[in-house]
Amino acid sequence: MFRNSLLSATRNVPARSFSSTSAAQLARVNLIGRLIAQPEQRQTRNGKSFARYVIATNDPPGPPNEDGSMYSVRESNAGPATPTSSFHNIFAFGETVVDRLLQLPKGTLMYVEGDFKVGQRQLDDGNSVPEWLIQHKSYNVLVRPKNPEEAAP
Repeated sequence: MFRNSLLSATRNVPARSFSSTSAAQLARVNLIGRLIAQPEQRQTRNGKSFARYVIATNDPPGPPNEDGSMYSVRESNAGPATPTSSFHNIFAFGETVVDRLLQLPKGTLMYVEGDFKVGQRQLDDGNSVPEWLIQHKSYNVLVRPKNPEEAAP
């Protein structure tokens, strides 16, 4: 009896989507990488403070050649493919998050979740160029540098 009333009550509740942002306007990014410098604090035009930091991630070497070797395609006689890195600019808002991020030293290995957005940036000559932005949603510190002083150049 109780179960039937519970089921009928849940059928009458209208469905609500999890997010008010459409899927076409939002893309999630999950990164594991190291801080290339200590995060820095900045302010928006409205005076709201935020943290900006850069995470370096390792890029996969790519698929093997037809013969199974892992040589780079451009320089097949030059030896194994050299590893490459990508650098991701990340912006974080919120007083508590900014304060915590500012305490992380260079070289910290982090897992970062964020929203990926593409915008336009105006250049001095009046032209605009695409700009890829990651707005920080959450992070976990995976490994701190053993000696933060040694991590600095």
